[in-house]
Amino acid sequence: MRTGVACRSSRWLWLARLAAALLVLFALLRTADASADAVTGTYTGSVALRGNYYWEQSTRVVAPSLTAAMETPQGIRVDGTYLIDAITSASQATGVLSDNVFREIRHDAQVGVGKEFDLGKTQLDLTVRGRLSREPDYHSRNIGFASALSLFERNTVLRVNANYLNDNVYRVTRMATSSGPLMASKAIFVGDLQTVSLGVAWDQVLSALDTLTIGYDLAVLDGFTANPYRAATFRDGAPRAEKHPDLRVRNGMYLWFSHYVKQTRSALRMGYRLYQDNWGLTAHAAEGRWYQELGYHLLLRLRYRYYHQDHAEFWRRGGNLESDTYYTGDPKMSPFPDQTFGLKLRLALTFLEHTVFRALAPAVLDLSGEYMISESRFGNGVIGQGGILMPF
Repeated sequence: MRTGVACRSSRWLWLARLAAALLVLFALLRTADASADAVTGTYTGSVALRGNYYWEQSTRVVAPSLTAAMETPQGIRVDGTYLIDAITSASQATGVLSDNVFREIRHDAQVGVGKEFDLGKTQLDLTVRGRLSREPDYHSRNIGFASALSLFERNTVLRVNANYLNDNVYRVTRMATSSGPLMASKAIFVGDLQTVSLGVAWDQVLSALDTLTIGYDLAVLDGFTANPYRAATFRDGAPRAEKHPDLRVRNGMYLWFSHYVKQTRSALRMGYRLYQDNWGLTAHAAEGRWYQELGYHLLLRLRYRYYHQDHAEFWRRGGNLESDTYYTGDPKMSPFPDQTFGLKLRLALTFLEHTVFRALAPAVLDLSGEYMISESRFGNGVIGQGGILMPF
């Protein structure tokens, strides 16, 4: 088992290698295209480095990521993201059999290719995307596409997307050793999970200041839907591994309205989402965001979200019964509300254009923090993000 220092060194080493490889690739592509620039145009794109942080009572996640995007003179878009999740946890729901914390690394890579086709009075944008995610006890593969049809001089946009996920679930037991670090057992295969999802949306410009989005999402999960580590409690018996139905059909409907206030250079975005699935769980989420320009370089975003759900039909307060067909120990299956308060700052470095740091003038910095108040067993949480985007 790696130590904490080794884990941190490994994830930053992988990120540095990927950054170097992407920079070399971009340099080769730009060099190869240099002779044709005068006729066909130039490559454009961006590189973004981000840091993501999440904390709640028993789990901490640190996730640096690197994203590169490029558009060719012919309008072909290519992008790729590599992310590393460094998870620190002491939860028994992740296979810990002692009071010690453990650290686990997840590698996540995705790539997308897209292009917009001009059809005269309409435009059709198509994107194909693939993703691989791997950690000691979970392997995931995803392929999907997204499409957007623009009508009436782009005042109306119809969107359709679809995805297929294939997941392999394993179980790894982590036990304390006399030397200190936790020792992980060999991964034992538990089951597969197949997911097919479909989404449709309608974006509509209502006026020069107002826009509206209406959408619907459908996801069908088939296979192992439980957590291989989590145990369900029983009123008259010992705890046992939770058992969920193999089939889960999830439905989500949402609405977003945006309004720009010219007098104050502000924007208001309000949304509502209704969720329902065949496990009997229904959830409501209402969200508001306020964007405020502070001068010519700084943008402030305030966010508030209220969420409330009831419980899955096989969740029982006070413990399950021996006669139950399905049983769970998942706090996300219980009824609870939560609230999220967030703040984000976005700084454009264009003010450096006439200084010795003018090379950084095209860059954009952003920093955000959110605090979540939850009445679920997970408790309150903190989310932080920060990053820099450099176009070229």
